[in-house]
Amino acid sequence: MTKSSRVGRPTKSTQRLSKPLILQTALPIFQEQGADALSFRLLAEQLKVTPMAVTYHTGNKRQLLADLVDLAFKDALPDIADESPSGKAHTILLAYCQRALLNANLLRAVLEDVSLMSQDLDQITIELQTCTQQLAHGDDDNVLLNLLIDYTHGFVFSASSGKNNTLTIKEYQCGIEWILVRASNDADR
Repeated sequence: MTKSSRVGRPTKSTQRLSKPLILQTALPIFQEQGADALSFRLLAEQLKVTPMAVTYHTGNKRQLLADLVDLAFKDALPDIADESPSGKAHTILLAYCQRALLNANLLRAVLEDVSLMSQDLDQITIELQTCTQQLAHGDDDNVLLNLLIDYTHGFVFSASSGKNNTLTIKEYQCGIEWILVRASNDADR
């Protein structure tokens, strides 16, 4: 066994291991390859530390995923000028969709375990719900809200399903504009 491949405490590296460094290393892996590709062993190899050192800083895999969701969707809600409810919903949805496209694998993990949902994702839902309630005669049953969210997730998963996919954000915008125009017209009646 060579000195560099000995088991035990890792040699001191030039970088200090920290949770933010681990998350910055893990996020691209998760974005590109998904949950199955991400492991403490892989992170340890990339960071040149032991898997135990990674676990020490991040906790279990569920906690690591929750922290990755927080990081990926942090500040995803855009600053919105005084707009109509339809315009505000459009701005929120477009910003969310663009972030979700980068993080489709994390979004899949959130939909499989909603306890991973971050405060930023909750806030997006609350703001969007405020808009839909103003648009659809109160949208008491959240029909419009759920339609917009489901449409967005369907688009994200379809658009991120393969390299040969031709869906564009412009097509997404056309779809949400179509829905929002009809909801606005209905609210005017």
